[in-house]
Amino acid sequence: MTETQNAGSAEPKTIRIITVHGTGDTAPGPDGTKWFQRGAAFTEALGAKLAARGLQAEFIPHLWSGANSAREREKAGDKLADLIKKTARNSDPVHVIGHSHGGNVANEAADFLRWGRRKRKPGQHDRIASLITVGTPFFKITTGKAETFAGLAFLGITILSAIALALAAVVMIVALAAGFLSPQALESSAAETALSVSVILGLIGLDVVAMIFMMRLAIEGARRILRADKVKGSTHSLVNAIYHPNDEAIAFLQKMEATPVEPFPKGAFYRGSRNAAIVWGVRIVLLLALLAAWSLIVHNTGIDAPTLYKVEDGSLLGVISDSILFTMMFTPLIFCAVYLGYRWILGGASEIVFRKPMNKVVGGALQGMAFGKDGDQALSNISTSSHSHPTSELALGGELADRMKGNAAKASDKLIEKYRWALFTVGSDTDASIHRMAEDAMTWDSLIHTTYFDQPELIDIIADRIAQAAAKIY
Repeated sequence: MTETQNAGSAEPKTIRIITVHGTGDTAPGPDGTKWFQRGAAFTEALGAKLAARGLQAEFIPHLWSGANSAREREKAGDKLADLIKKTARNSDPVHVIGHSHGGNVANEAADFLRWGRRKRKPGQHDRIASLITVGTPFFKITTGKAETFAGLAFLGITILSAIALALAAVVMIVALAAGFLSPQALESSAAETALSVSVILGLIGLDVVAMIFMMRLAIEGARRILRADKVKGSTHSLVNAIYHPNDEAIAFLQKMEATPVEPFPKGAFYRGSRNAAIVWGVRIVLLLALLAAWSLIVHNTGIDAPTLYKVEDGSLLGVISDSILFTMMFTPLIFCAVYLGYRWILGGASEIVFRKPMNKVVGGALQGMAFGKDGDQALSNISTSSHSHPTSELALGGELADRMKGNAAKASDKLIEKYRWALFTVGSDTDASIHRMAEDAMTWDSLIHTTYFDQPELIDIIADRIAQAAAKIY
């Protein structure tokens, strides 16, 4: 930036700042009181700070669903990339500010745009002038080898099918023009020929529609797979990541990843087979008793089932009692054999074969719920720095960090006091109170994670970062 601009004598330069909100923090429109909206306290204060530096800020909120979903973040990143291309097409590069998972959305967009990786002519600038994240837990996104192969194979098949379809269409056009599909050539009536040609053209038309859909899926999949997330060193772009050392969201996700999730601890399948072994032991004993009774009845009396109910001399009662007595005599042996067999064979085999795979599947699902995983890509390595771009990390400290921590603690105390009597009152709806308290805890000022933009020092930090990036352009 020139001295003339600093002195305020030059016309202020207009810059465009795209704000990206985080999970659960969307809005119905671009104007409002939330930090990312036009007219909010944060955007107004930041605009004033930048105006003092000779920069006229125009804020463009990027609204997305805000769902805790990797797929939703990816879709939001895709749309953000389009917004950045559209905004930067007829103006200078844009500046992006993302909070929480909004930073991941911005990082996704930068990856889609290959920010910092495209070769530029002298004097040319990338579409993104600066990318600033606040309280963002960055994920490393990876695709398995099987999924990668399938995605690339699908793209190859789609391209070959498109070529084949195009050749078929050309052949069809040539055949029509040359008269190869005339009634005389086909030796059929005009009506039959017209019907045949119409059917062929209809099928080709449907195939074209299906091909467009298939191509869209294939390109989208290949774009995700080939997304540049492993070439950190080859880019000159730089993410400015700002965070508090005690940020609850980042700490929670890091602990979720670091803590071994073991839904089925050692011995769980073997111990869990105990009750089932008892039940099956009793069932087998009763079944054998009934079979023994029936066998003795038939053997000793010669009475078949249809006439069994006609016996009147009391011999049937004696046979049944003898068979039950005989079976009960060996009940301990039978029960122990079934019990031990069930526990050692089924319970032990399940413990050896299935426990570890089940822990991996269920534990991964539980972690995935916290990470918002809902696709075939793995989310891991929760970090305060981007996995796809060099990052300048700024951990807030000093009086600012202490004040944010203290304010959050005071707000938490007030929150507990608000719900204390509802939680500890006989006959109260405790579940409803806990639910309301959890909602308050995620939206009030009782979290450090949600109070960044209330801090005037943060506004100064962000304004400095944007002004430094703008100085390289003007």
